[in-house]
Amino acid sequence: MKILHVVGGNFKSGAFKGAYILHKALVKNKIDSKILNDSPNESISDNYKDIMFINVNYLEKILNKCFCYFEKFLKSLILPSPRSTFTFALFGADITKLQDYKNADIIHIHWLSDGFINLKSISKIKKPIVWTMRDMWPFTGGAHYTMDFKKYENSIISKYIQNLKKKSFKRGIKFISISNWLKQKAEKSYVLKDFKINNVYNNIDFENFELIEKENAKSILKINTNKKIILFGANNPQLERKGWKIFLQTLKKIDKSKYFLIIFGKFWSNKILEDIGIEYKSFGNVSDQKFLNLIYSSSDMFIAASIQEAFGKTWAEAMACGLPIVCFKETSAAEIVEHKLDGYVVNEIDESKLLEGINWLASSHDHSTNRDRIRNKAKMFEAQKVANNYIEIYKSCLNNV
Repeated sequence: MKILHVVGGNFKSGAFKGAYILHKALVKNKIDSKILNDSPNESISDNYKDIMFINVNYLEKILNKCFCYFEKFLKSLILPSPRSTFTFALFGADITKLQDYKNADIIHIHWLSDGFINLKSISKIKKPIVWTMRDMWPFTGGAHYTMDFKKYENSIISKYIQNLKKKSFKRGIKFISISNWLKQKAEKSYVLKDFKINNVYNNIDFENFELIEKENAKSILKINTNKKIILFGANNPQLERKGWKIFLQTLKKIDKSKYFLIIFGKFWSNKILEDIGIEYKSFGNVSDQKFLNLIYSSSDMFIAASIQEAFGKTWAEAMACGLPIVCFKETSAAEIVEHKLDGYVVNEIDESKLLEGINWLASSHDHSTNRDRIRNKAKMFEAQKVANNYIEIYKSCLNNV
């Protein structure tokens, strides 16, 4: 079978990483797997030599750029900043005209960025389609997470795009959610309420994470403290849906003589932490997984405070390093974390309740005893296990053709 993965955006995005991990696992299984992307980069390493890029003529490139500028202008008029988690996908290439499409047996869609694939062209696809939903975008009016654009989702433009999606999506598309949380949201949505949604949990580079003794990790990272270390990290950790506001209020109430904070990600301002007065260390954006392994291993717990998230690679990676998780109930993390075994599930989205969870783990959790259990649980996210699930899905698609 020949699989063409359609995934837009840059190589650092969560969607691309998830698709590429799956692609590598499929190749190991002797599956003819290729990735179609829209972000050619001069610094592409040999690791990405099997990625193909949209190849259109000069006129189409010019028109596409003009359309992209128009979309950016339109977003600036109707949406609050930041707008990185919003995509129209009204303009772009017609995938059915591409040779890569013609060569494929199955089209596997992961993520559509602005100017990459024309949303309407999806209705022209005459091959089996598997669509891994990596966020809420397939069933919203353009928002990857509705919480980021609350007012917009009730607008006329949002309703128009939802109707366009409903018309463009064929009944034969196999939609896959990466968590039960996302599956339930999709099943209740206007766009996908008539589709059967399957669930296959996301993958991580499990083999790149291992158990490292906490003191060794602290020594390498030059973290000199005897306090309990709490870890908070994400690509954009200060977004509201990441639970930043709740976490910030928790830090104001926490006993600062007992806790040390480590953060990573695109942190917008350190001043707010300095004003709170908690001792902390920020590592900024971290792409090296071996370094992330050290960060996870140096900590006592990972705070997965997200309120709206399809799947958090960070908490899954933390579990692969044997780290207990603090998360809120009715989130994707809470589907995996067993209360007071793998971490602490907080019943209410409330800073006092979150603090209770942190304090319980700090006083009651035997980090060294449960590390193996937590890591073993994270094996469900191994790339090969996830790939095997997709291979069965591909086979069923081809059998039904």
